[in-house]
Amino acid sequence: MKNHENVETVNASRHAKLRVKPNPNMEHAKDLHLAAAMLNELSPCSSNFPLVFIQNQENQRMRLVAMMGIRVGENVFYDAEGWAGTYIPLVIQQHPFVLGFDDRIQENEKVLASCLDRSSSYISEDDGIALFTETGEETDFLKSRNQMLSTIFEGEKLTEQFTRKMVELDLLVPLEVVLQQPNGDMRRVTGLQTVSERKLRDLAPAQLEELHKLDYLPACYLILGSLFQLHRIVRLRNQKGDDPIVAIRVELEPQDAAPQQMAAQQEGQAQAN
Repeated sequence: MKNHENVETVNASRHAKLRVKPNPNMEHAKDLHLAAAMLNELSPCSSNFPLVFIQNQENQRMRLVAMMGIRVGENVFYDAEGWAGTYIPLVIQQHPFVLGFDDRIQENEKVLASCLDRSSSYISEDDGIALFTETGEETDFLKSRNQMLSTIFEGEKLTEQFTRKMVELDLLVPLEVVLQQPNGDMRRVTGLQTVSERKLRDLAPAQLEELHKLDYLPACYLILGSLFQLHRIVRLRNQKGDDPIVAIRVELEPQDAAPQQMAAQQEGQAQAN
Protein backbone atom coordinates (compact mmCIF):
# COMPACT_ATOMS: atom_id res chain seq x y z
CA MET A 1 0.00 0.00 0.00
CA LYS A 2 1.25 3.48 -0.90
CA ASN A 3 0.09 6.97 -0.04
CA HIS A 4 -1.89 8.81 -2.69
CA GLU A 5 0.45 10.83 -4.93
CA ASN A 6 -0.81 14.11 -3.42
CA VAL A 7 -0.35 12.96 0.19
CA GLU A 8 2.85 14.03 1.94
CA THR A 9 4.16 13.36 5.43
CA VAL A 10 4.03 16.54 7.49
CA ASN A 11 7.46 17.83 8.45
CA ALA A 12 9.00 21.21 9.20
CA SER A 13 11.62 21.19 6.45
CA ARG A 14 9.05 20.60 3.73
CA HIS A 15 6.04 22.46 5.09
CA ALA A 16 7.51 25.31 7.15
CA LYS A 17 5.59 27.96 5.21
CA LEU A 18 2.31 26.11 4.78
CA ARG A 19 -0.92 27.25 6.37
CA VAL A 20 -4.39 25.72 6.55
CA LYS A 21 -7.40 27.93 5.93
CA PRO A 22 -10.43 27.49 8.22
CA ASN A 23 -13.29 25.56 6.60
CA PRO A 24 -16.40 25.98 8.77
CA ASN A 25 -18.84 24.85 6.08
CA MET A 26 -16.76 21.76 5.12
CA GLU A 27 -16.99 22.48 1.40
CA HIS A 28 -14.87 19.42 0.58
CA ALA A 29 -17.74 17.24 1.88
CA LYS A 30 -20.57 18.93 -0.02
CA ASP A 31 -21.10 15.91 -2.30
CA LEU A 32 -20.57 13.27 0.40
CA HIS A 33 -23.76 11.43 1.34
CA LEU A 34 -22.08 8.92 3.68
CA ALA A 35 -19.21 9.26 6.14
CA ALA A 36 -17.57 6.71 8.41
CA ALA A 37 -18.87 6.90 11.99
CA MET A 38 -16.79 5.62 14.86
CA LEU A 39 -17.59 4.18 18.25
CA ASN A 40 -15.78 6.98 20.08
CA GLU A 41 -18.04 9.64 18.50
CA LEU A 42 -21.32 7.73 18.52
CA SER A 43 -23.22 10.00 20.93
CA PRO A 44 -22.84 13.24 18.94
CA CYS A 45 -23.18 11.39 15.63
CA SER A 46 -26.43 9.71 16.66
CA SER A 47 -27.95 13.04 17.67
CA ASN A 48 -27.35 14.43 14.16
CA PHE A 49 -27.31 11.61 11.61
CA PRO A 50 -28.99 8.26 10.95
CA LEU A 51 -26.34 5.60 11.62
CA VAL A 52 -26.51 2.49 9.45
CA PHE A 53 -24.31 -0.36 8.31
CA ILE A 54 -23.37 -0.84 4.67
CA GLN A 55 -21.25 -3.47 2.96
CA ASN A 56 -17.84 -2.50 1.64
CA GLN A 57 -17.87 -3.66 -1.99
CA GLU A 58 -14.09 -4.20 -2.02
CA ASN A 59 -13.76 -6.58 0.93
CA GLN A 60 -17.44 -7.39 1.66
CA ARG A 61 -17.07 -6.24 5.27
CA MET A 62 -19.75 -4.25 7.03
CA ARG A 63 -19.07 -0.58 7.80
CA LEU A 64 -20.82 1.78 10.18
CA VAL A 65 -21.62 5.09 8.47
CA ALA A 66 -23.47 8.33 9.10
CA MET A 67 -26.04 9.26 6.46
CA MET A 68 -25.84 12.89 5.33
CA GLY A 69 -28.09 12.51 2.30
CA ILE A 70 -30.43 10.01 0.68
CA ARG A 71 -28.84 9.94 -2.73
CA VAL A 72 -25.27 9.74 -4.01
CA GLY A 73 -23.67 13.19 -4.27
CA GLU A 74 -26.12 14.83 -1.85
CA ASN A 75 -25.10 16.22 1.54
CA VAL A 76 -28.01 18.10 3.11
CA PHE A 77 -25.82 19.29 6.00
CA TYR A 78 -23.61 21.31 3.67
CA ASP A 79 -24.53 24.95 3.30
CA ALA A 80 -22.46 27.78 1.86
CA GLU A 81 -23.01 29.73 5.08
CA GLY A 82 -22.03 26.92 7.45
CA TRP A 83 -22.59 23.33 8.49
CA ALA A 84 -26.30 22.64 9.19
CA GLY A 85 -25.74 20.45 12.23
CA THR A 86 -24.29 20.45 15.72
CA TYR A 87 -21.57 17.89 14.95
CA ILE A 88 -19.23 17.04 12.08
CA PRO A 89 -17.85 13.47 11.77
CA LEU A 90 -14.14 13.26 12.56
CA VAL A 91 -13.28 11.84 9.14
CA ILE A 92 -14.64 15.07 7.64
CA GLN A 93 -13.12 17.36 10.27
CA GLN A 94 -9.62 15.98 9.64
CA HIS A 95 -9.32 17.35 6.08
CA PRO A 96 -6.79 18.24 4.69
CA PHE A 97 -4.92 16.03 7.17
CA VAL A 98 -4.93 12.27 6.81
CA LEU A 99 -3.17 9.36 8.47
CA GLY A 100 -0.73 7.72 6.07
CA PHE A 101 2.66 6.07 5.84
CA ASP A 102 5.78 8.10 6.55
CA ASP A 103 7.29 8.79 3.11
CA ARG A 104 10.71 9.47 4.64
CA ILE A 105 11.10 5.79 5.51
CA GLN A 106 11.81 2.89 3.16
CA GLU A 107 8.65 1.51 1.53
CA ASN A 108 9.03 -1.89 3.20
CA GLU A 109 8.96 -0.25 6.64
CA LYS A 110 5.39 0.86 7.24
CA VAL A 111 5.27 3.62 9.85
CA LEU A 112 2.10 5.66 10.30
CA ALA A 113 2.42 9.42 10.29
CA SER A 114 0.38 12.60 10.01
CA CYS A 115 0.09 13.56 6.36
CA LEU A 116 -1.31 16.39 4.25
CA ASP A 117 -3.40 16.19 1.10
CA ARG A 118 -1.56 18.78 -0.98
CA SER A 119 -4.37 18.88 -3.54
CA SER A 120 -6.70 20.49 -0.98
CA SER A 121 -7.86 24.05 -1.60
CA TYR A 122 -7.57 24.65 2.15
CA ILE A 123 -3.75 24.69 1.95
CA SER A 124 -2.03 28.02 1.36
CA GLU A 125 1.23 29.84 1.99
CA ASP A 126 -0.52 33.17 2.48
CA ASP A 127 -3.74 32.62 4.46
CA GLY A 128 -4.75 30.43 7.36
CA ILE A 129 -3.19 28.87 10.44
CA ALA A 130 0.50 27.99 10.47
CA LEU A 131 1.66 24.40 10.97
CA PHE A 132 5.05 25.31 12.41
CA THR A 133 6.54 28.17 14.38
CA GLU A 134 9.45 30.23 13.06
CA THR A 135 11.80 27.92 14.96
CA GLY A 136 10.31 24.79 13.38
CA GLU A 137 8.21 23.65 16.34
CA GLU A 138 4.71 22.29 15.85
CA THR A 139 2.00 24.87 16.48
CA ASP A 140 -0.91 24.11 18.80
CA PHE A 141 -3.06 23.80 15.69
CA LEU A 142 -0.90 21.03 14.23
CA LYS A 143 -0.72 19.29 17.61
CA SER A 144 -4.52 19.29 17.79
CA ARG A 145 -4.75 17.80 14.30
CA ASN A 146 -2.23 15.10 15.21
CA GLN A 147 -4.37 14.26 18.24
CA MET A 148 -7.46 14.09 16.03
CA LEU A 149 -5.74 11.64 13.68
CA SER A 150 -4.78 9.50 16.68
CA THR A 151 -8.40 9.54 17.87
CA ILE A 152 -9.58 8.49 14.41
CA PHE A 153 -7.04 5.66 14.28
CA GLU A 154 -8.19 4.30 17.65
CA GLY A 155 -11.84 4.83 16.71
CA GLU A 156 -11.48 2.87 13.50
CA LYS A 157 -10.05 -0.10 15.42
CA LEU A 158 -12.81 0.02 18.05
CA THR A 159 -15.52 0.30 15.40
CA GLU A 160 -14.14 -2.59 13.37
CA GLN A 161 -14.17 -4.79 16.48
CA PHE A 162 -17.72 -3.72 17.31
CA THR A 163 -18.95 -4.36 13.77
CA ARG A 164 -17.33 -7.79 13.67
CA LYS A 165 -19.14 -8.69 16.89
CA MET A 166 -22.48 -7.54 15.44
CA VAL A 167 -21.91 -9.80 12.42
CA GLU A 168 -20.66 -12.69 14.55
CA LEU A 169 -23.83 -12.61 16.68
CA ASP A 170 -26.04 -12.15 13.58
CA LEU A 171 -27.53 -8.96 15.01
CA LEU A 172 -27.82 -6.99 11.77
CA VAL A 173 -30.95 -6.92 9.59
CA PRO A 174 -31.77 -5.21 6.27
CA LEU A 175 -33.39 -1.80 6.42
CA GLU A 176 -35.16 0.11 3.65
CA VAL A 177 -36.12 3.77 3.65
CA VAL A 178 -39.28 4.50 1.66
CA LEU A 179 -39.74 8.08 0.47
CA GLN A 180 -42.98 9.54 -0.88
CA GLN A 181 -42.85 12.41 -3.37
CA PRO A 182 -45.61 15.00 -3.91
CA ASN A 183 -46.99 13.15 -6.96
CA GLY A 184 -47.38 9.97 -4.91
CA ASP A 185 -44.36 8.20 -6.38
CA MET A 186 -42.39 6.10 -3.92
CA ARG A 187 -38.60 5.79 -3.87
CA ARG A 188 -36.66 3.20 -1.90
CA VAL A 189 -33.20 3.53 -0.39
CA THR A 190 -31.79 0.02 -0.09
CA GLY A 191 -28.51 -1.65 0.84
CA LEU A 192 -28.68 -0.51 4.47
CA GLN A 193 -28.64 -2.57 7.65
CA THR A 194 -29.25 -1.84 11.32
CA VAL A 195 -29.20 -3.62 14.66
CA SER A 196 -32.16 -5.92 15.22
CA GLU A 197 -33.88 -5.03 18.48
CA ARG A 198 -35.60 -8.42 18.46
CA LYS A 199 -32.35 -10.37 18.00
CA LEU A 200 -30.70 -8.26 20.66
CA ARG A 201 -33.52 -9.03 23.07
CA ASP A 202 -33.38 -12.77 22.27
CA LEU A 203 -29.65 -13.20 22.87
CA ALA A 204 -28.54 -15.91 25.28
CA PRO A 205 -27.62 -14.56 28.75
CA ALA A 206 -23.92 -15.29 28.16
CA GLN A 207 -23.95 -13.35 24.86
CA LEU A 208 -25.78 -10.44 26.45
CA GLU A 209 -23.27 -10.39 29.29
CA GLU A 210 -20.44 -10.33 26.74
CA LEU A 211 -21.92 -7.27 25.01
CA HIS A 212 -22.36 -5.62 28.40
CA LYS A 213 -18.72 -6.21 29.36
CA LEU A 214 -17.56 -4.87 25.99
CA ASP A 215 -19.78 -1.80 26.52
CA TYR A 216 -21.49 -2.46 23.19
CA LEU A 217 -25.10 -2.30 24.40
CA PRO A 218 -25.25 1.53 24.57
CA ALA A 219 -23.85 1.66 21.03
CA CYS A 220 -26.57 -0.69 19.79
CA TYR A 221 -29.34 1.49 21.17
CA LEU A 222 -27.73 4.72 19.98
CA ILE A 223 -27.69 3.26 16.46
CA LEU A 224 -31.33 2.23 16.71
CA GLY A 225 -32.41 5.62 18.06
CA SER A 226 -30.45 7.46 15.38
CA LEU A 227 -32.88 6.27 12.70
CA PHE A 228 -35.23 9.08 13.73
CA GLN A 229 -32.65 11.52 12.35
CA LEU A 230 -33.94 10.51 8.92
CA HIS A 231 -36.64 13.12 9.54
CA ARG A 232 -33.91 15.75 9.98
CA ILE A 233 -32.44 14.78 6.61
CA VAL A 234 -35.85 15.12 4.97
CA ARG A 235 -36.42 18.52 6.60
CA LEU A 236 -33.02 19.87 5.56
CA ARG A 237 -33.46 18.47 2.07
CA ASN A 238 -36.88 20.04 1.68
CA GLN A 239 -35.55 23.42 2.84
CA LYS A 240 -33.35 23.43 -0.25
CA GLY A 241 -36.52 23.23 -2.33
CA ASP A 242 -35.46 20.56 -4.82
CA ASP A 243 -37.37 17.33 -5.36
CA PRO A 244 -39.24 17.49 -2.01
CA ILE A 245 -40.29 14.51 0.09
CA VAL A 246 -43.70 14.56 1.80
CA ALA A 247 -43.42 11.37 3.87
CA ILE A 248 -40.81 8.86 4.97
CA ARG A 249 -41.15 5.31 6.26
CA VAL A 250 -38.58 2.89 7.65
CA GLU A 251 -39.10 -0.77 6.79
CA LEU A 252 -37.41 -3.59 8.68
CA GLU A 253 -38.03 -7.32 8.83
CA PRO A 254 -41.62 -7.90 10.02
CA GLN A 255 -40.50 -9.14 13.45
CA ASP A 256 -38.35 -6.05 13.99
CA ALA A 257 -40.56 -3.41 12.42
CA ALA A 258 -43.21 -2.57 15.00
CA PRO A 259 -41.66 0.12 17.25
CA GLN A 260 -39.48 1.89 14.70
CA GLN A 261 -41.87 1.71 11.77
CA MET A 262 -44.88 3.00 13.72
CA ALA A 263 -42.88 5.90 15.09
CA ALA A 264 -41.48 6.70 11.67
CA GLN A 265 -44.96 6.78 10.16
CA GLN A 266 -46.26 9.04 12.92
CA GLU A 267 -43.38 11.52 12.69
CA GLY A 268 -42.46 11.07 9.07
CA GLN A 269 -44.57 13.84 7.53
CA ALA A 270 -42.18 16.45 6.18
CA GLN A 271 -43.89 19.15 4.16
CA ALA A 272 -41.83 20.91 1.51
CA ASN A 273 -41.11 24.57 2.07
